[in-house]
Parts: sequence; structure tokens; C-alpha cells
Amino acid sequence: MGQLQPQPVRFTTVPRILAAGTIACSVACAGDAGNRADNDRDTTASTVSAAVVRFDSTHELSAVSNVGAAPILALAPDGRHATAWVSAPNGGTDGRLHVLVTRDGAPPGDGLMRELTDVLGPIEPHGEAPPKLAWVTRKDGGLTLGALYVVGKLVPGRRFPASALRFVRSDDGGNSWSAPVTVTDDTTKALAEGLDTDFGSHNFHALHGAPDGTFHVAWLDGRHGKSAVYTTHSTDGGVTWAPNVRVVPGGAPLTEACPCCRTAIAADQSGRVYLAWRAVMTDSATPAGGSAGTTGAPPGAGAGAGDNPHAAHGDGAARRTIRDIVVARSDDNGRSWGTPVRVHHDDWVFDGCPHAGPSLAVDSAGALHAAWWTGKPGAAGVFYSQSRDGAQTFAPAQPLGVADASQPAHVQLAVRGQSVVATWDDGTRRVPQVVMRVSSNGGGSFADAVPVSESGRAAAFPVLMVSPTGNAVTVAWSEQAPDAAQAAAKARPNMRDPKAVMPLPRVGNSQVLVRRGVIGGAAVAERTSSDRFRPLAVGDAAPAYAGAVLTGAGVGDTVQLAANGQVTLVNIWATWCTSCKEEMADLQALFERYRPSGLRVVAVSVDQGGPAKVQRFAQAERLGFSVVHDPAGTIQARYGVVGVPETLLIDRAGVVRWKTAGNIHGALPAARAAIDAALQPALAMRPTVSPQRP
Repeated sequence: MGQLQPQPVRFTTVPRILAAGTIACSVACAGDAGNRADNDRDTTASTVSAAVVRFDSTHELSAVSNVGAAPILALAPDGRHATAWVSAPNGGTDGRLHVLVTRDGAPPGDGLMRELTDVLGPIEPHGEAPPKLAWVTRKDGGLTLGALYVVGKLVPGRRFPASALRFVRSDDGGNSWSAPVTVTDDTTKALAEGLDTDFGSHNFHALHGAPDGTFHVAWLDGRHGKSAVYTTHSTDGGVTWAPNVRVVPGGAPLTEACPCCRTAIAADQSGRVYLAWRAVMTDSATPAGGSAGTTGAPPGAGAGAGDNPHAAHGDGAARRTIRDIVVARSDDNGRSWGTPVRVHHDDWVFDGCPHAGPSLAVDSAGALHAAWWTGKPGAAGVFYSQSRDGAQTFAPAQPLGVADASQPAHVQLAVRGQSVVATWDDGTRRVPQVVMRVSSNGGGSFADAVPVSESGRAAAFPVLMVSPTGNAVTVAWSEQAPDAAQAAAKARPNMRDPKAVMPLPRVGNSQVLVRRGVIGGAAVAERTSSDRFRPLAVGDAAPAYAGAVLTGAGVGDTVQLAANGQVTLVNIWATWCTSCKEEMADLQALFERYRPSGLRVVAVSVDQGGPAKVQRFAQAERLGFSVVHDPAGTIQARYGVVGVPETLLIDRAGVVRWKTAGNIHGALPAARAAIDAALQPALAMRPTVSPQRP
């Protein structure tokens, strides 16, 4: 492990961010039906009531390590703060973990930082699966700080990068660190695939330090095919780890987990451990061949008798899935788990990857608090609930920030006494902004939202820490620098050159920002303008978007999606999305069938980092259509994408004729009918919209 010498760390103050002082609500947010109605109203200005949070200036935490991504925070029992983020020299591929430990109340400029590296490879800068920190009290009364992170590895002949889940610990407050250890034990599959035994499919992890001194770890694991939740724990401060446990046995209900949403763990004083994740459930209400979330289908464009919806999944019958949050409980320190319980029946039908997991916290009275995001049309956004009977039942869900549509939001909870604090990157806005809501009565009700990050700058993946007194908060988040997309494009090699080599993923040109605040004061009001998020709809003109073709038709060229006189099927996807990968055969079939008639198929990957993994996947699948890489997520912002995959048909006039969310397989009949209509010469049919099933 590489380590820096002890040194004080000086934050860079960022004056362009919201100034210090009293900050009032400047976002449309919902705490009840009345607030939600205001949020949906497309007004130019409104008066919004807000609780007062007195923030200091925003500090650029990553300035001490050049660039940074994926922050995390942890509060020690003695009041020390631990902060971590991933950085790399010059924003390159060699990801390192920077851990900063400071005293509670100390100026932001004081702290001890260490740079940690791993012999297995670079540490991944993944916002939905960042390195995690936790403190535990050892039997001798001392404190151990643990860090859990993922190391990625490109393996020749393997379609997707392998990942190792690694743990390191410090028994002296972050001054020195142990050698890293691997917490997973699926060595049989690793050896069968020719990998080091540390590597497999392990990601979207959680780390929790329980009151009894136990470290608990959870993650998503693909060792048996479909993604499932696994756990392990350590009772000796992370020196040794218990055998891995599959939380839901294979074949049981709710055994499949959404493969791209993080897990969450919490434990109470009695030793109960709680685990939350987004489960995959079959939607029995969807008729065979149905396609929830499909719009723009010409009348009568249903599934034919010969269709086999979701054959790409290996299922012989129709399969549309619900992706709701569940919680399981362990009464024996994580050695076994009870049956998962659904926190709330969102009933969000979506066969794709939302990339947004839940958050859990337990208060001193043993109540379990949960927060999550759902993309269900008409009730999309962040919700909160709690259980006071050990996760057997949950109270009705409270909307924290909900609208008709929302981009994925990444919510975090923290609880101290009667203070329940939630922060998230508000996806109901066109440009996500980090906001906060506070409850002073144990989650019974929440004050209005207050902004944390600057309006108009895309802020993502906030993390939260609340002081032992419950009245002071620290929030950190990631922001991409304005020139990040241009810098990534310049760094991309010209793959038309046969000697060009694809680089490993870069940490990128991003910033980790942090603010501290004090909760309290009377409600105030301010004028604010509406900035509602609205997904691109059938009948809308497609926004301009251009991207360099990485592989497939037109490789090396720049493709314009809404090109005058051309019909284009646009697919927005990512390599980490299971449903995206499963539908590629269907997209290839559509491309081969309609290419002679003039259809273009363009698949835009929103994978972060470099293009190597995107190119590897496209080549392994032998995709003939155009594949574009958009690591900055520009197309998601311009097209209002809620989750991947999403597919849109753009006609010759640049108008969206048809779209569907989730795996396209169940919507193939409607897709073919829309393509046939769009390819008709001259007199194009007017776009039609079929009702979305909630």
C-alpha cells in the first residue's frame, strides 16, 4: 500500500458556489400532495417555504489530490471525521483512494491524509459503488477505521471487466493501514474462468460498523448467473472474514437483485442487522407480450401469437419486471437472513438499470429508517418510510421530492436522536442539484428542502454525516468540471489507426465538493423559478446530439442523431446494465432487417471512464450498427433519460416517433410497426401515443 507522510490538508474554497450563511429552499420539492401539485405546476416563479440551514462556504476537497470522484464520509464515536474519494495523477487511470481524518469542529484546513493503492490494480471511481468507510470500537476500547472498495481488471477473452472487493483497515486513526484483503470467496468460478481468485463479479457494495464492533459487508454477486445479494462479516476488526452468505436462496422469491443498484446495511443496539436492495420481481399483471412504458405505438401494434417476449432472458413466457426496494433482517449477526419484505409497493415496471439504490439508518430507539428513489411515471422521485417492528411492516411512504418524472436520484440518510436528515441529487430538476430535508421529530414530518450545491451545475452522488448532537451536518458530492466532456473527447484515440490502443478508464476531470452546516432557525421564503425535469416525449423534436462512432457502421465518423431526412433508432445503454446487454441481439436483428430500407441504428453508451470496455463488448457481440460512447452523459441530460436501456425512434423530420423504456424485446411488435410507418416516403404518419401503464 502506498502511503503519504502525515500532513495538514488545505481545502480550496469555491466562492462561485452558494455563499455562507442562511440558505433557503430554491428547488421544487414535495412533502405532501399540496407541495407536489406546486412542483408539477410549470410556473415562472413561486414562493417556497423552507427551513433554515446555515452552511459555510463550499470547499473543493479534491484539490489536494488533483481530481476526485466518488466521495464517502464516516463519523467516529469520538467525533473524528473520515472522508475518502478516488483520485488519479492527472485524472488518469491509476485510481488511488485518498482518506482524510479530521477532528470534529476543526477548521477544514486541518487533517491527516493517506493515499492508498492496491497491488491488484486501480481502485474504481464509481459513484453508485464508491469506496465505503466505517468505524468500529474494538474490544480493547480502541477504534478501527475500515475502507471497502472495488478493483477493476480487464481480462483478455472476457467480455466484461472482472472486479475484486477489497478491505483495508487502520487501528491508529488513519495514520497507517493494513495490507488489503479480499472479502469474497467464490474461488471456484474464478479459477474456472482463468482469473485470479480475488476477481469475479462483485460490486455495488455496502460497509457498516455495528455497535457491537462487527464490520458487515454486502454486495451484488454474479457467481451463479443472475445478480444476487451476498454478505459477510468480521468480528475482529476486519482481520478475518466469515464465509460468504447468499441472502436469498436460489429459486426462492426475490432471489434476483437489480444488477446495478447499490446495497445498504444498518444494525441496531440489540444486534439485529438490516439489509436493503432493489429486487427484481415478475410483474404478473402485465399481459403476455405487453410492454409497459412503451409510447408512440401505432394502434393495434400488439404482440403476435408467435412472439416470445424476453427470450433473451432465457424465459419461455412473458416477463416484465418490477424493481422495488426490499429489506431483509438477520438476528444472528449476518449468518442467516429472513424473508425480504417490500418497503413500499411502488410497482415500478421497468426492465432495465436505474442505477439508484436505497439508504438505511437505525436510531437509538431501534426504529429503522429507509429512503429510496423510484422512477414510476406519475410518482417518480425520492420517498421515505420507517419500521418500528423490526422490518416486518413499514409506515406509509412519505414523498421527499416527487414529480411526474424524475431522473435517478441517489439518496442518503443519517439519524442522530430525533434528527433524521436526507440528502439527494434532485432528479426532478433538469439539472440535478444536491438538496437536503430535515426532520426534527424522528421522521414524522420533514421541513422543506434546502439547496446544498449550486443551481445549474450537475451535482451527483451526495453523501452525508450528522454530528452526535444532531444539529450539524456535513455533505460531500461529485461535480464534473465544465470542460470534462471536451477533455475526454480529446483524449480518445483514433481507432481507425490499426496501431491505436484503447486506454483504461480514467478518473476524469471531476471535483469532490464538501459543505458543513448547522440546522435550526425559523422558516423563511424566497422567490424561485421552476426548473422541472421532463423526459423527451413522443411528438417532441429530438435535441441535437452528435457523437463519434466507436465501432460498427461508420466507425470513426461523427453521427448526428436527428439528421434531416434520415430515420434513426437510438438506444441509450451501458455495459453494467444486464437488460441493455440482453437486448443487443434484438437491436442487431432490427438493424439487419431495416438497414436496406434506410434505417440507422445508433447505440449510445453512457459508461463512465474510457471507451475500452464499450469497444470490447461491441466487438464481442459482433454489433454491426453504430456504437457511440458518451462518458459525460450528455445524451441523458438532453433526452431526459430516466434509466437505461431506453430506445427512441426519430423520423426524417427529427421528431420522436416512438419510444420505450427497458428491454426492447417485449416491445418489438410496436417497434417494427413504428419503423415501418416512419420509413414510408413523403407523407409520414402523425405520431400516436399509447397510454403508459403506471
